Amino acid sequence: MTIYHVDILWGLMLLGVGLFTTCCLVFNPVLRSVRIIGIGSAYAVGLYMVFALPLVDALVTWCVFAGFGGVLAFAYELWARHRYAGTGRAPRPLVLLQGFVLWPTMIPAAIEGMLIDAGVLEADGAPEAHGLRPRTPAGN
Repeated sequence: MTIYHVDILWGLMLLGVGLFTTCCLVFNPVLRSVRIIGIGSAYAVGLYMVFALPLVDALVTWCVFAGFGGVLAFAYELWARHRYAGTGRAPRPLVLLQGFVLWPTMIPAAIEGMLIDAGVLEADGAPEAHGLRPRTPAGN
């Protein structure tokens, strides 16, 4: 079923892969290496969509998820810039033009950052992973 060139079935598959990747990345630190499988699955579904659907439908369906990932990453970065103003956090780019390719990684990273900042999850101890500069001891 296609609505405005967005295939609902394939969209649900991309949503499932995105939820799987996000849950593995965010809720179970032991499974963080599984995100590679989820990201690879998203690209495999996207590649298969090109062959199984008309090209316009495949591209529009992929771009809907890419747009959602971009909006989510953009909103988190705006909020993080406001929250961490003056703390030494290096600002990340607001708009990533490669986001149409990188959305399977942007969505889990933004959700993880939001949950860490909200206090739901603990930071993994690597401040560089969250855009923060490591603290150095005084005098070094």
